[in-house]
Amino acid sequence: RGYIARRAVHAVHEVHRGGPGGPPLARFFATVFQNIIDFSPPGKCRRVYSDTCTLDGDVGNRPDDYARWDKLSLASLSQCLELDLGEVGDLASAHSSFVESLNKLVLPRDSYHGDGIVTVGGGKFSLMAFLVIKTLRNQGTTLPVEVFIPPSDEGETLFCNTLLPQYNAKCIYISDILPQHMIDKFEFKGYQFKSIAIIASSFENLLLLDADNFPIKPLDHVFNAEPYTSTGLVLWPDFWRRTTQPAYYDIAGKHIDGHTRVRNSIDDVTPPQVYTRNINDLHSVPFHDLLGTIPDVSTESGQLMVNKSKHLATVLLALYYNVNGPNWYYPIFSQKAAGEGDKETFVAAANVYDLPFYQVRTTVGVNGYHRHNDGGYRGVAMLQHDFIQDYAHYKKARGDSEKRYGKAGISFDPEYSVEAWYDRYFANDKADVMFVHSNLPKFDPYTLWKDGDLIEDGKHIRSFGDLKQLKNYDVERENFRVFDEVLCGTERAPLFAYLEEKMDEREFGEMCGYVRDRLAFLEESHASAASVV
Repeated sequence: RGYIARRAVHAVHEVHRGGPGGPPLARFFATVFQNIIDFSPPGKCRRVYSDTCTLDGDVGNRPDDYARWDKLSLASLSQCLELDLGEVGDLASAHSSFVESLNKLVLPRDSYHGDGIVTVGGGKFSLMAFLVIKTLRNQGTTLPVEVFIPPSDEGETLFCNTLLPQYNAKCIYISDILPQHMIDKFEFKGYQFKSIAIIASSFENLLLLDADNFPIKPLDHVFNAEPYTSTGLVLWPDFWRRTTQPAYYDIAGKHIDGHTRVRNSIDDVTPPQVYTRNINDLHSVPFHDLLGTIPDVSTESGQLMVNKSKHLATVLLALYYNVNGPNWYYPIFSQKAAGEGDKETFVAAANVYDLPFYQVRTTVGVNGYHRHNDGGYRGVAMLQHDFIQDYAHYKKARGDSEKRYGKAGISFDPEYSVEAWYDRYFANDKADVMFVHSNLPKFDPYTLWKDGDLIEDGKHIRSFGDLKQLKNYDVERENFRVFDEVLCGTERAPLFAYLEEKMDEREFGEMCGYVRDRLAFLEESHASAASVV
């Protein structure tokens, strides 16, 4: 496995003729996709859970979840998603064959170059991707942007050829890296598009963003900052602890040392003897605290940064996982956890190859509003934090641990708590919000207008209740300014096929009336929203 990783990672340095996007790259990926066809496992996961499974919902990482961490042990996680020996054997054989096939591949030189940002468009996501691009430019980010258009949505001519070039952005397609005869063999869909967008992009260093994820800090410097420069892969956390079926490690041929604990959830700098009462009996500790496993907490893939030179093997194995995700790997990675999809594929692939990565420690923030009539709190966005600031705090934690435990004898400390460790180094807004992943409702003017989602008792309401979290960047107001300017101007152009297919001119006018009314409300209420304590 180490040889394969080294071979794949350094393949970009091999000498081959042919420029970016040329026939050599198409031949390379035709081989990759043929190998995926040849070495994909048969059948489909039954998604049957054992009656002895103790997982009864997501297990969080907060203090009120600590009492449920016993559900994360090896024994507990193994007794959930049912995989028989034949299925595990077929998956392991296919996985091994695909990984071995990477040994024979050499990526053509100069296939990728430069730095940039990538997102997935198509349909309503093209409009949402444009909002992301406008946010980037509002914040002073000048990095080029590429918008991947899925095969079923190709043909957005005005959007791709007229609108995007004004913002140092362009569309990219699967045909940029894959010959038509291979495209015809696949039914591309869903979460696979993010993996495909990575390989279709021209950038060597890229930030992959979901089309509903708004960066609210300038990003031009991020590829020159630690820990990205040393690892080549930066990830962000989800709310929950990892629930991956332990059989996955057998499938991936990854040895797990059941006798060695290396962390307590996100704390991997304090020696395990400090928080483990009996270091020789680890049967009840969370399985993903053990050496060789994918670290906690689980990953949220609304944003990730990757260097395709350092992490070619990661990218290709993640692609394999995503092609086979709906049938097998998604339930295996996330058994019973929320948000099943591509979220764990990249970190799992890096772990298989023992390639370095950094996952932000600062926990996910939430922004939203309180529903009227005691309807409860509705979270509308996940807030992910500045990885550079987070890493500085992590280095401080690591340095403090080395000073404290480096020379003195290490023994069990009944006063230790992972909560106190986190609070000392990462809590209290020590890292700025960098990304606002606006999950629900989406910034789709048609759906918002039709559903009246953010209207209560006939009046507009704000969905982002705490602008101070966002350094007073008013995501709602800025996005509706874009709607008003680009969609509802006096010289309206059919820029987005999604909207043109939904409405005739009368309906378009009514939607624009809604846009103008909501924008007026957001303008009027901005000052008070920014001053909420």
